[in-house]
Amino acid sequence: MFIRGQIFSCLCVFAPLRLVFLVLFLSSPIFAQVVSGTITDAQNAPVQNANVSLLKQNKILSQAATDTEGKFSLASNGEKNLILSVEAQGFTSLQKRLSDLQNPIVIVLSPAKISEEVIVSITRTESRLSETPASVVVLNRETIEQTAAQSVDDTLRQVAGFNLFRRSSSKTTNPTTQGANLRGVSGSGAARTSVLLDGVSLNDAFGGWTYWTRVPKIAVENAEILRGGASAFYGNSALSGAINLTTKRAENNKPILRFETSAGTQRTYDGSLFAAFGKNGWNANLAVEDFQTAGYIPVEKAERGVVDSNANSRYRNGFFTLEKRFNEDKSNGRQDAKFFENARIFMRGSLFSERRDNGTRLTKNRTYFRQAVFGTDFGDEKFGAFQLRAWIEAQVYDQTFSAVSADRNTENLTRIQRVPSQARNANLFWVRTFANHAISVSADAREVRGFSDESIINNNRTTSLVSAGGREFSYGIFAQDFWRVTKKLNLNFGGRFDRWRESDALSTTKNLTGNGQTSVVKFPDRSEQSFSPRLAALYQINDNFSLVASFSKSFRAPTLNELYRAFRVGSVLTQANENLRAERATNLETGANFTGFAKRLVLRGNVFQTEISNPVVSITSSTAPNLITRQRQNVGRTRSRGIELDAEFLLRKNLRFSASYLLVDSRVTSFPANAELIGKFLPQVARQQLTFQIFYRLQDKFSFGLQARFSGAQFEDDQNLLRLRPFFNLDALAIYRLRKNLEIFAAIENVFNNRYDIGLTPNRTVAAPRFVRIGLRY
Repeated sequence: MFIRGQIFSCLCVFAPLRLVFLVLFLSSPIFAQVVSGTITDAQNAPVQNANVSLLKQNKILSQAATDTEGKFSLASNGEKNLILSVEAQGFTSLQKRLSDLQNPIVIVLSPAKISEEVIVSITRTESRLSETPASVVVLNRETIEQTAAQSVDDTLRQVAGFNLFRRSSSKTTNPTTQGANLRGVSGSGAARTSVLLDGVSLNDAFGGWTYWTRVPKIAVENAEILRGGASAFYGNSALSGAINLTTKRAENNKPILRFETSAGTQRTYDGSLFAAFGKNGWNANLAVEDFQTAGYIPVEKAERGVVDSNANSRYRNGFFTLEKRFNEDKSNGRQDAKFFENARIFMRGSLFSERRDNGTRLTKNRTYFRQAVFGTDFGDEKFGAFQLRAWIEAQVYDQTFSAVSADRNTENLTRIQRVPSQARNANLFWVRTFANHAISVSADAREVRGFSDESIINNNRTTSLVSAGGREFSYGIFAQDFWRVTKKLNLNFGGRFDRWRESDALSTTKNLTGNGQTSVVKFPDRSEQSFSPRLAALYQINDNFSLVASFSKSFRAPTLNELYRAFRVGSVLTQANENLRAERATNLETGANFTGFAKRLVLRGNVFQTEISNPVVSITSSTAPNLITRQRQNVGRTRSRGIELDAEFLLRKNLRFSASYLLVDSRVTSFPANAELIGKFLPQVARQQLTFQIFYRLQDKFSFGLQARFSGAQFEDDQNLLRLRPFFNLDALAIYRLRKNLEIFAAIENVFNNRYDIGLTPNRTVAAPRFVRIGLRY
């Protein structure tokens, strides 16, 4: 009895201590069944609709959104070693170990910073944007969604200096005018900028232009724009720069689903879907888009006739990617497994089809495109990282051409054209870090085959059949070093060697009148080569200022389209030229960057000069009342020099401003064949461009954005006789959030209904009228 009494006494003495320990145990954020707290900003104001998650080994255990008071509550299920993750628009993301937090949990978020921590890869070596010695602009997913633009190319127009050959949108213009150019480098419809989707070229292999409608905008996660010669990285077509669009991959057990649909004026409807899912190392994503618009009549109202009709389009695109990731099995101790740690292998299939009416009853075009991509990434710290990409593609492009009378009341079909083409590509890339150096090397090869098959029509009768085309084979070798010399100085130097050869080129003409004679002209095989060096430096003066300078050479080889295919737009006939040589550019630039106000303000300025020898320009050879004849020719030399300025300012966590300005002088400086063109402005290049964007989010429910663009006057032709007037355009976007992931929006393009000039052929064509659409986004 005595012993039992002593034990009972001891238990009574320690009962309060046991109760204290139990309370502490249950109240600890590590072991509590429910984790709750508050999210605020630096002014102690609650942050509503912040996404709060509990993670264990990168797997989401529970997830919730904060309420109007910034409060959240999550189930932990008694798990240990948890990570609390917080994400909110306008703030820097935050992750903390739950064991480091004290109850009650209060998380204070910092305002988002601009650009400083953005990682870019468009220079073929991953680096922070602030440390990259190049003029690079990055548009992230949030920025892309905050514009009224419906297409990818219209979204990119917020970067001054980005232009297509025509001023109009890809929604209603012929694809052969959709070549992208940067910094006032232009001359014809072929792109002087290399455009890629996840590292795979989007430039048309036969014609050099870009099918922007091949890319579902909803799938684009980031757009990186590199201004200035980029052939040292990407070889052909990167004469004035490069653009890389990237999509998002799902992580394990973190599916992604995006859906958007809208309806608008001009009988315009679209729907798009992006879905991605990953589990047990397998990842898949699907992107599809369907678009149609009845368009508008592009010829100015005062000049219209009976034959004029709407320029419209309908297209469908989509791609499916299947990926397998491999992780090192550390339990078996195999050293060779390390080489394939985090390796991946993937395949992607793409389909695209579109049809367009081009503004008269008889002018139409149609495209059918398909592509298959294979890729693999593997490597380790010892041997470096390897990337292999290979793809094949095939395309059929159909187009009709017509002649229109001076009063535009009569139209006659002049030719029916079909252009089948095929291309094969392969690329091997390697990168490895040695102390302060990141060395990268790549080798690639490409083969393109294509023909233009035409039926020539005269007085409603087919008079001849013409076929012209050939084959091009090219290969390139690239090497560079990204050297962090000191904490303040970064150097980037390297170069690329390219060689290409056109062969099996011929032109066949079968006369269907008279004796039906067939003539064949075989063009001699020809080859060229180019070396594209690049040297660039960035010096960080202090935490706020840095200086940048670079020298490079770049080139663009003439496409099979320019060599062998003629085309007609309105009363302008442009002839092919089988004797064209490559365009070659020498690029110089220097500039300064500033970051301030706690990294919420970023300013960039560059002065540049680009001199191009043998630029390909459409030169007028004859002029008649109903026909202007031009031919693609190498003009001796041109020079583009100017200033570009960029600004980004996060005024408040919910108010963002950005602006971009370009002043460029692009002229012919030498042309022995026609001295009268010396001093003339390059066609389709505006002397000044200014863009700005403002986006404001009110109480996390309502958002509003404005995007404005001013462009100076430019000339349609090489002789500077056909002047396209300057214009100002304003777009607006309003978004209302119904619930966490569901929004309705209204977008207006061309708010002031400004019917600015887009062409003189020689009839004046004008931009689309005000366009309004309402949509739903998930």
